[in-house]
Amino acid sequence: MFNLLHGMRTGMPLAAPEEVFIPLFAILVVFGIPIIAILIAHQRRMTELIHRNQPQQVDPMVQQQLATMQAQIADMRSMMQEHIINNDRVPSSSSTVEQRLNQ
Repeated sequence: MFNLLHGMRTGMPLAAPEEVFIPLFAILVVFGIPIIAILIAHQRRMTELIHRNQPQQVDPMVQQQLATMQAQIADMRSMMQEHIINNDRVPSSSSTVEQRLNQ
């Protein structure tokens, strides 16, 4: 068994604090990093489980803005389709739809 007073009896100097802290620090790093990683992974999984089981609550203002944006996008799609159809109907002097398809 390790005896702290052994160095005093034999005349050998006791270990310097740096010599004690370096191995202690190495042991803490070797075992501490995996333990911290395991705890973080566990915390992440538990948070995912908690939030997955709770219904999502959306702000009514956000829902209204989303509905408005979807309506605007639908209007823009219909306007673009009408524009494309009108451009294809009007024969241009350089090319028609049939000419463009045949090329």
